[in-house]
Amino acid sequence: MARLVTLTPSLGVAIPIIKVVSDFCNLRCRYCFYNTRDQLTRTVMSDELLEKFLVEYMELFSGHLFFIWHGGEPLLAGLPFFQRIPELQREHLKEEQTIKNVIQTNATLIDDKWAEFFKTHDFKVGVSVDGDKESHDHFRLNHGNGGSFDYVMRGIEILRKHGIEPGIIQTLTHDNTARVREDFSFFTNILGVKRWGVNDFRDVNAVNQAMLGQSITNEELTSFLKTYIDMWLAQDDGALQIREVENFMAGIVGKKASSCTFNGECSRYFSLAHDGKVHPCDRHLNREELQFGDLSSQSLSDILNSPTRLKYAENVKTLHPDCASCEWQQACHNGCTAHRVGGISGKYYFCETRKSVFGYLKDKLEEYKQQEKGGD
Repeated sequence: MARLVTLTPSLGVAIPIIKVVSDFCNLRCRYCFYNTRDQLTRTVMSDELLEKFLVEYMELFSGHLFFIWHGGEPLLAGLPFFQRIPELQREHLKEEQTIKNVIQTNATLIDDKWAEFFKTHDFKVGVSVDGDKESHDHFRLNHGNGGSFDYVMRGIEILRKHGIEPGIIQTLTHDNTARVREDFSFFTNILGVKRWGVNDFRDVNAVNQAMLGQSITNEELTSFLKTYIDMWLAQDDGALQIREVENFMAGIVGKKASSCTFNGECSRYFSLAHDGKVHPCDRHLNREELQFGDLSSQSLSDILNSPTRLKYAENVKTLHPDCASCEWQQACHNGCTAHRVGGISGKYYFCETRKSVFGYLKDKLEEYKQQEKGGD
């Protein structure tokens, strides 16, 4: 089977985000990408499609294979579904391949059986937590509009009991920017988190009527990130890793950032829905014009080499005129394609935030170096 023509050696293996239940979820988080879609209908990927995907994907790529299992709430697919995954991966594993599985969950359905499965098969677990109870329950609600915080904390406790320390994803909205210090302190001093990331809510096209007025502005995100940097520095904990701070740090010292929203490797990812439809990532699932293909009727190779995907990859790499003269262009790469104004080739909405925070952190590091010299 032919290798992918669009993936250069520097990019390596394409990374799939597999939405095994698509929009199906036991929560109704108001800011969710899928809040405007049907999240109540049970939609689970068939065993046949799962096997077709794994067989073809593992034929296409060698080296370190990275699978991101996503939703909706992926645990709603059921434990028997997930037990098939490591079985199929082992069955089709080649000598030059290694596998890493990551699952993103709201943690409300985790019990001992799930935790044992994750531990046994070395699944890395990401959990969505927006901060303390007040911040988290503001938007992360169940279908009866009740808060989910207590159930999430129970799920994290079970994971930790089985020796699994989850990574945390915090979603930042307009309302929660007022609680930046409380939430940072909750993560570090109460929950004892050592690594987390922040997703900023920005509804570019105002699709979600339930979240009008909640999109983050440049001013809000800049203030938030600077506060997090200050608190991170004050914490003085070498083991504490905040994804966004790490990405800004990488850019300042000339290293490659880990996140696709910084390193320009957006086109390396693709999202596979439960019904076989393939898009760039889950942030673009509402964009039918960006559908690369359908695995239920096409090969994965044909989909990833489709004209739509090749055009998307070209647009991702198109340098916006304002980027050409920016000193941080190689550290920013025009940000997330879902947050570019005017389309994939447009300008990143949070451009001013990026420039301000890069400069702020660079100055902080210079101050630190001068203090170190003064102490010698």
